[in-house]
Amino acid sequence: MSCRDVVVRYDEKQGINSISIDVSKNVILAMIGPSGCGKSTFLRCLIRMNDTIPSCMIEGSIYLDSIDIYDQATDVVPLRARVGMVFQKTNPFPKSIYDNVAYGLKIHGLTSTKAELDAIVTDKVEEPVREFFLSQLFVSFSKTFACCAINA
Repeated sequence: MSCRDVVVRYDEKQGINSISIDVSKNVILAMIGPSGCGKSTFLRCLIRMNDTIPSCMIEGSIYLDSIDIYDQATDVVPLRARVGMVFQKTNPFPKSIYDNVAYGLKIHGLTSTKAELDAIVTDKVEEPVREFFLSQLFVSFSKTFACCAINA
């Protein structure tokens, strides 16, 4: 990936100023810096997560295998399948929990039908979440019951 003179602005506020960097294939890029210095803003540029922010304007160029990732013809789905991101805080796409979980399965072709996709999301997400909340409810109920018993 090759980034040249990347500038990001949110309306009149500058997020990052003129970053140029080359990142080789199969290399992990870690950015360290103080809060608010533009690390996440820059990383979001690499997978076009800023596309959903109307006030965000990006200048400069970012190429992956000689393809301009900001060209209107560039499909973000295969881009996001090739360039992975891990943020300090969760940063889901502005979609439902189901859509965020299903996204990875879809772009990597791991399911062939909606029913199969639904089954995986239910099995791997809904059931564990339901079990967690039920166990937390039980713990909360047990504490309440114990407190009632002590106070009786």
